[in-house]
Amino acid sequence: MKYGITDQFTFILFSFLGAITAYNFVKYSKVSKLYHRRLTKSMKGIRILTILCSLSFIYFAFKISIRTWLYMLPFIALTVLYVVPVFPNRKNLRSFAGVKIFIIGVIWAGVTVLVPLIHAEGNLNLNFLIEMIQRFLFIVVMMLPFEVRDLQYDNAALETVPQKIGITRTKVFGSILLVIFLLLTAVKNELISSTEILSKILVTTISLFFLWGTEKKQSEYYCSFWVESIPIMWLLILVILESLFS
Repeated sequence: MKYGITDQFTFILFSFLGAITAYNFVKYSKVSKLYHRRLTKSMKGIRILTILCSLSFIYFAFKISIRTWLYMLPFIALTVLYVVPVFPNRKNLRSFAGVKIFIIGVIWAGVTVLVPLIHAEGNLNLNFLIEMIQRFLFIVVMMLPFEVRDLQYDNAALETVPQKIGITRTKVFGSILLVIFLLLTAVKNELISSTEILSKILVTTISLFFLWGTEKKQSEYYCSFWVESIPIMWLLILVILESLFS
């Protein structure tokens, strides 16, 4: 929608199925091992879903250009290294102090901005670079409520943002990133549409609301549903604004 790219249903399926495969790999690889002898019904369902999605992902991968794949590979590698302990002392990227949310931000920005534009043979200009930075900042902020929620569970060695600077300063840190995220829209060197400006203002406001509403003890669905759904809210905002201003 942002770049006017159409007729890319194959690539959308490729990204969507790859995201499910990657997420389940990261989330459930260790858990699945614990239940390998006697899998619960839910874990069996997750395993079957993951296998089906990964096979479909491979099928659509053959319909994607080699150039797109070359740009996708670094982000696939980061996803694997995030989980697989290949570093000294059996460490993975997730266990390195203070880098977790920034690795996730890089992967999201790459897969949702860089790779689609490469696939559509778009221009990697200043606007693209700003969009990449904005997406990275947005994802880092979206991770902060989860970091606050997991304070009571995370190992101190992870040195997450709330562990290092506390909950209130984490919210201030996230707010600063969101202000930068919003202001960067004005730096784009082409005429900015009303849709672009309004959607960024609205998603920044919504994100600030949920960031400051985050507490160490929160509803089960606060992060798992509401914060997770902010990107979907952003999409709905774009669709509504496009229809209003078209």
